[in-house]
Amino acid sequence: MSQNELSLEQLKKKVSHLERENAKLKGQIEQVEKERGEYLQNVSHQLVAPLNAIKWHIENLTAGRINVERGKTVLKSVYSQATIAVHLAKNFNLMSNLEADHALKKLKEPLQEIELHRLMVNLANDFQPLAWDRNINIIVDDENFDKRPTVLAMKPLINQVFSNIIENAVKYSDKDTKVIIKGKYLDESDTFLVTISNYGIPLNTDLCKKIFDRGVRSDEAKRKYPAGTGFGLYIAKRIIEIHEGTITAITRNGLTIFEVTLSVRGLKGKARVRA
Repeated sequence: MSQNELSLEQLKKKVSHLERENAKLKGQIEQVEKERGEYLQNVSHQLVAPLNAIKWHIENLTAGRINVERGKTVLKSVYSQATIAVHLAKNFNLMSNLEADHALKKLKEPLQEIELHRLMVNLANDFQPLAWDRNINIIVDDENFDKRPTVLAMKPLINQVFSNIIENAVKYSDKDTKVIIKGKYLDESDTFLVTISNYGIPLNTDLCKKIFDRGVRSDEAKRKYPAGTGFGLYIAKRIIEIHEGTITAITRNGLTIFEVTLSVRGLKGKARVRA
């Protein structure tokens, strides 16, 4: 084989390799576009549902189709649906930012002193209307919640972490049960531990490890809420990692427990402000 023939053969191999790589890249782009389309459909579906419920309730109230007593219940539902819509919008915004900036650098801000007990009480009140329909009570266990230490953290992001966990606990709890929130200062590590527990859809050992991965949902969760994105706990984990904390899930005899630890002193090298 002459040198020219050898060069031609090598060129053909290179072209063939590039064509295969191009086809592979094209397939990856098509997959990304497909996932993006499915994601946007999910976003649309999840946002439209609570907004339509709010619209329907307001139409009934303004048309005088509902008596005063029933109206009180309807207003609670409107509040609940509005909470869901706002919560979803914040999650989608955070998810978009995570896509472009995995460390959420643009959303980082000065650390604030956060009273976790007060934050948990506020979130319990926010999500309680969502739980009433299935007779689920969200309880901040004052006897088992150390109120003394505060933690240094980025308040809006930490708020979203616990919003995501509490909403999940409510959504996947059995009827007539409780979501219980406890908090404890761990002196040996100078951290604060928050636990959120509920009885409902169980998580097996493997799922407990994967539940914080992007898009992961159990088969039972998909059957109960088909439109879920599986982004809530992924976002929670990323935010806690940014705060150099930990987040885990365990299941014991049907009881699912989420544990979150945050440093009382906050992130190294970050400025601090008072809440």
